[in-house]
Amino acid sequence: MSSPSDLALAAQGLAAALSASAINAGDAMRLLSVMAAPTATIVPINTAVGAAMAAMQNAMGDLFRRAAVVEIAIASSTYQPSSSNDAATVRTMVCTLLDNEILVAGNQSEDGVFSALRTLRAAVVADLNARGAGLASVRTFKLNASLPACVIAQQIYGDPSREAELVTQANPPHPAFMPTTFTVLSS
Repeated sequence: MSSPSDLALAAQGLAAALSASAINAGDAMRLLSVMAAPTATIVPINTAVGAAMAAMQNAMGDLFRRAAVVEIAIASSTYQPSSSNDAATVRTMVCTLLDNEILVAGNQSEDGVFSALRTLRAAVVADLNARGAGLASVRTFKLNASLPACVIAQQIYGDPSREAELVTQANPPHPAFMPTTFTVLSS
């Protein structure tokens, strides 16, 4: 690395490579969330060298976390939520990670980073709110007895061809023996 900007590009490249290695946007967000998790601040040893090492380790933690959080926000823009509830869950997860970094940047008086992360957060909220608004919500169904998925699809949706959707959502041992309580799309 010949400059700090090369190091920043390398951190962004690592986050982008991890995201690209994932099967889909949801997996990318899960993978990167480990890298974006808040880290403990390293306390400097009572020497000039120890203080410099601690400062460098803390700065590197900030750099890699922020690269991961930005890549998670990018992945969220290609994520296809299955319901309005799913969109809200993803929005909350991404915003929590962004809020953590916004707080760190604010505490460190990094005004440019603070503003950029707040702008990114607003864009994530607007995007997921808009895409989730047109989707059905999920609902929990409770039945008195286990029934076949095609019967339940007819009862809930008036369409037995939606059996596969119910099976995917409820994940029963067999479509003929659906659980008595499960969560599916409300419409």
